[in-house]
Amino acid sequence: MVAGLAWGQTPLQTALELFNAGQYQQSFDILTGYVAEHPESAGASKMLGMTQFMLGRSDEALVTMRRSVELAPADGDAWYYLGRLYFSRDNAVDALAALQKARELNPASVRTLNHLGQTFEALGRANDAEQAYLAAIETEQKQPAKSEWPYYNLGVFYMGHSKTEGAVPYLRQALERNPRFTDAMIKLGVALGKTGDAKEALALLEKAVVVDPASAEGHYRLGLFLAKQGRQQEADQHLARFNELRKR
Repeated sequence: MVAGLAWGQTPLQTALELFNAGQYQQSFDILTGYVAEHPESAGASKMLGMTQFMLGRSDEALVTMRRSVELAPADGDAWYYLGRLYFSRDNAVDALAALQKARELNPASVRTLNHLGQTFEALGRANDAEQAYLAAIETEQKQPAKSEWPYYNLGVFYMGHSKTEGAVPYLRQALERNPRFTDAMIKLGVALGKTGDAKEALALLEKAVVVDPASAEGHYRLGLFLAKQGRQQEADQHLARFNELRKR
C-alpha cells in the first residue's frame, strides 16, 4: 500500500486530496511512484506537473506538463496549466499558444480567458488583452461559480492605460465577489482618490491595512494619501511600516 493512501482510495485520489490540502511534498511522493509505474497516465502526469510547480521545481514541471498534453492533447486543463507554466517563466509567446489551445478546447473557461488577457498584456497587445478580460467577465456572469480575477485585472489594466474612471466599476465588482480582497481595496482606493472621492478612498485604504496588516503596498498607498491630506504624522507611521515590510 502506498504511504499515505487511505483505505479504498486510489493513489490519484489521495494525491489530489493532499494537493488540495497544501501538502505538496506528500502528494509529490505518491505521484512520482505512480507515474513511474504508469508512464502513460495523462492525468497523473498533469497532477505531478502541478505539484512540481508548487514545490518550486519549475523545470521539471514544464517537462511533465508537456508530457501530459502529448498523452492527452484534448485536455483543455492540461493546456491551461502548460500556459501558466510558460507564463511563470516569462515565456509569453509559448504561453499564448498553449492558452489559445486551452480556449479552443474549453471556450467557457473563465480562468483561461483571464490568463489570456494577462498574456496579451505581457506581449504588448493591449486591445487583445482588453477583449480577453471582457470575454472572461461575460463568461463568468453566465456561470454559477464567481471569480474576482477578471474584474480586478481589467480594472488594473484600465488604470495602467490612464482610464481610471473606467477601472472603478470593475474594481468594485472584484470586491463584491471577494470582500476581503485587499489588492482590490488598494487599487480601488487609489482610483477613487484620483477621481475625487477622497472619503471612500481613505476608508478603503484604511480597511486594507486592517484586513492585511502585512500589506506593504497598503501601508505605502495609505501613507501617500494621508500625506496629501496634510496628515503627515499618520502618513509617516504608515510609510515607516512600509519600509519595514519591504525589507522582509
